[in-house]
Amino acid sequence: MTNPASVASGGAVASESETAFSSLGLGVLYHHIGRRRDCCVLDLGRGFGANVEFLSQFSSKIFIEDLYQTLTSIGKPFAGADRVYCPVYNYLLPYHEDTRFDLVLLWNLLDYLDRDDIGRLAAHIARFCRPGTLIYALISTRQKIPATPTDFKILDKDYLLYQYTT
Repeated sequence: MTNPASVASGGAVASESETAFSSLGLGVLYHHIGRRRDCCVLDLGRGFGANVEFLSQFSSKIFIEDLYQTLTSIGKPFAGADRVYCPVYNYLLPYHEDTRFDLVLLWNLLDYLDRDDIGRLAAHIARFCRPGTLIYALISTRQKIPATPTDFKILDKDYLLYQYTT
């Protein structure tokens, strides 16, 4: 872990409730999209200015969809034993047929979906991905995960800030 107070980029500084950490995957992502200036990005986490600022160096279009909050706010179609799977991702992530993503940021969303939900989400998103699209996902190895997904902010090509909500 890095001392959050010592990491800053583009005016972003870690607060007491945030922790900075080095991400090797973020470096790979940076080098992959850094060669292009026309990337199309899908960010399925909360929208943060720091992330948009970082990604806008490379992206001609950025789609931001706070999928976890949307899924929990729609209630019954996604909760409990009576889930309605088929239309949920088509309804919540309705992209034009010719939309193609070069990068998909899942953050730690997968920690909050069961195996079937992950498969359905992946199948839906795959329809909009080019060959070679990168998927950036963080998966917890802890016995317990926070009650809601962690917020992640990109500091630079090497560092992320994260904030536990619970």
